[in-house]
Amino acid sequence: MNWQNHALIRLIIPFTLGMIGANLFISHMDIVVLFILCCTVLAFLFFLLKTSDTHKDSKFGIVATALFFLIGMTLYTGKYHSVERGFPQDTTFIRGRLVEMPKEKAHSWALELEQENSTHILLYIGKDTSCIVEGLSIGDTILANIRHLQATNTCENDTFKTYNTYLFHQGICATAYTPHNHWQVRPCQTRRPILSSAKFLQEQLHDIYDDHGIQGEAGSIIEAMTIGRKTDLSSDTRNTYAHAGVSHILALSGFHVGIIVLMIQFFFLKNIMPRRWQWVSNFFIIATLWCYALLTGMSPSLVRATTMFTILLLCQSMNREAISPSSCAFAFLVMLCINPFYLHHIGFQLSFIAVGAIGVLGRRLINLCTSSNNLIHYIWLITMVAVSLISTIFTAPLVAHYFGRLTLISLLSNLILFPFVYLLMWTSILWWLFLWCDPINNLLTDLLNWTATTMNGIAEHLSSLPFATIDWHPDTLTTLLCYILLLVLSYYFLKRVKSIS
Repeated sequence: MNWQNHALIRLIIPFTLGMIGANLFISHMDIVVLFILCCTVLAFLFFLLKTSDTHKDSKFGIVATALFFLIGMTLYTGKYHSVERGFPQDTTFIRGRLVEMPKEKAHSWALELEQENSTHILLYIGKDTSCIVEGLSIGDTILANIRHLQATNTCENDTFKTYNTYLFHQGICATAYTPHNHWQVRPCQTRRPILSSAKFLQEQLHDIYDDHGIQGEAGSIIEAMTIGRKTDLSSDTRNTYAHAGVSHILALSGFHVGIIVLMIQFFFLKNIMPRRWQWVSNFFIIATLWCYALLTGMSPSLVRATTMFTILLLCQSMNREAISPSSCAFAFLVMLCINPFYLHHIGFQLSFIAVGAIGVLGRRLINLCTSSNNLIHYIWLITMVAVSLISTIFTAPLVAHYFGRLTLISLLSNLILFPFVYLLMWTSILWWLFLWCDPINNLLTDLLNWTATTMNGIAEHLSSLPFATIDWHPDTLTTLLCYILLLVLSYYFLKRVKSIS
């Protein structure tokens, strides 16, 4: 790969380092000073454009690197302060709109509330009112006299520091607790905001599934994979899929969005459409993806994946390769500009590592494998194996770093379960299309339940295999060294492929 042709990749490195630096030294960052520095460096950059210095290119590169570093610091600091400022002024009373269905904890119910300033608070309510809590709806207003209020960006107890930091990076500025008899609800009487309407619609889709026989463990898997509702997923099911190395199947993410894109392209025969009209198909795909994201509750992982595929499809419409290093870098930059805290989201990190690796190595590996005429007829199978292999290898160190576990059968699990995922998603589309026709819908219901049950049985069998997983919890430095090694091996692989061709 000629890095001179991918200047954006060289700029996102200082951009990301700027955000990391701001995270490390946030107490010393001043958003106004950073903004002034950005303007100063930008002015100097324009000055360089008008000079005829023989070393202008090198100076321009250095100044552009400094500018992107400062922009990264500025955006991250601004996001940090915006969440931090959401901490309530009144420490005894809060008022907010419910944006997620209540989640049951050991001794309380957790409610995520949106305040008037658009920041979020996580309210814990005593469990004696479970019947009332379960009757809440997205968009209801919660008023509570609170006994305890804690900012998520400051935690004196190291035991809860990691969890509080996680909440803060999710945009939750504080946690609060109220006894069971110190709160009340006001049902939503006005028009719900878009996000609340999306969550409410997701619950309506759940009720339709439930009324038509999509229930139990199989139903929870179907709902997780089609409408993104994971409320009913048991911890045993989550652990089973995690040990089999296919936990991404249960969360609507880039994996599912990629399948949806392939399905829409199949319907519109994109591969035989004249190239000059493919932008129409891409535009329709983008619109469909965002409608689907809205229908399924606008979960963060799905919104990230939809945004990424939107940018990639737009790049493809401009006669550029869809999954290329430059398009991935552009998507990465845009999404971090939208929300700098995406940098801390595990799904965001895994998505771009996998997509970036596939974009760089995928086509070369497939071309190498299909160089023989005898194998070219199996290109669909080789493609699936190559994509699974690359994504598995490149995400393994990060998965081990976060979860302390290395799944040795992840590639096998993905290859076995992928056809079932494809079948389930195709069947679910037909299920909704024939919702009005009971005989056909009943057959599709049986097929959906059988598919989900079979997937669950396969995942349980795979996760129980000897040495399916090994305990490995690399620290940050070890994880970084693993990725440096992977980059070196990738470089020599690309060099080798180029010499063969």
